[in-house]
Amino acid sequence: MRTQNPEAGEPLDDRKATILRAIVSYYVTAGEPVGSKTLVEQYGLGVSSATVRNEMVALEELGYIHQPHTSAGRIPTDRGYRYFVNAYAAGAKLPSAETKQIQTFYDEARWELEDALRQTAGLLSNMTNHAALVFSPALDRSVARHVELVGLGGDRAMVVIVSDSGRVENHVVRVPEDIDDGELDRTAAILNGLVVGKPLESVAQTILGAVEGIPLEFRDAATRVGTVLESALAAHEGERVFLEGTSNMVDEHKFSDLETVRQVIGALEHRRILLELLAEGLSVDSMSVRIGSENLIEEMQHCAVITAPYGSEGVVLGTLGVVGPTRMDYRRSIAAVYEVATNLGRMLTGPSA
Repeated sequence: MRTQNPEAGEPLDDRKATILRAIVSYYVTAGEPVGSKTLVEQYGLGVSSATVRNEMVALEELGYIHQPHTSAGRIPTDRGYRYFVNAYAAGAKLPSAETKQIQTFYDEARWELEDALRQTAGLLSNMTNHAALVFSPALDRSVARHVELVGLGGDRAMVVIVSDSGRVENHVVRVPEDIDDGELDRTAAILNGLVVGKPLESVAQTILGAVEGIPLEFRDAATRVGTVLESALAAHEGERVFLEGTSNMVDEHKFSDLETVRQVIGALEHRRILLELLAEGLSVDSMSVRIGSENLIEEMQHCAVITAPYGSEGVVLGTLGVVGPTRMDYRRSIAAVYEVATNLGRMLTGPSA
């Protein structure tokens, strides 16, 4: 798993790095500042409380932790989380049982693309307890991979067109009543020869523009398929974003105050912000982790945003990710995003997609 992350600054020595890791781990779990005595007792640091206090002072001066109140312990800063992510989170893996659960989820799935993406958002939200987003690009990013015609009896048939992104379009088309399954198969073979590898948005125009060159006995059926696809695909060519789990954000313990919770939830209701959050994943071939102030969107500067592209080697079909507080379990969240993106991509681009 590769991640693209901003630099966290100069390397820390082993003792400071170990103490910082303990502070992050404690705060993510407990949600409250931690002092030197608790760190020594719970994390077996092998040094005295006094030594830990001195190192905490140094970490604070370096900007990795801060003291929210005079009498309180310390909590991580965005820079402290960044160091933790760069140093400890990139190679994290889910427990094998959960990895298997994700694999089974997609092995058994036979959804159309829209359902697959919606189900993916729900799965990722449930696994991380954060809001989850899945983005599917506009129709013009997809190309046709296969066309089938399936007889439904009488003068009706189902035209099925599959894209390289796993998008499946099913539409009923009226065909000549005397056409048999063999003729439907030959018509489909002609259509495949015309449209495979062409942008999905131009499939209908490609078929209709080539009608005069199609053998006469298949021309009527091909024309009807092209006409149906022309109107059907035009209605579904926009970008789609699926958001699940905003209710997971309604927890004052995850953020500093309820006003921040309202601000974050309000931001997630705006399509523009969702697209901006996921846009980076379309331009890189690795995961991205943005923490707090690293987010350019002001409303998200109390959040961590983890995104990953999904698709196949060298082909990005879309992006997915999670949005949660900076006080999140980064190792688990990164591992979950990675596994879900990998398996969604496998389902959409594999032989059976």
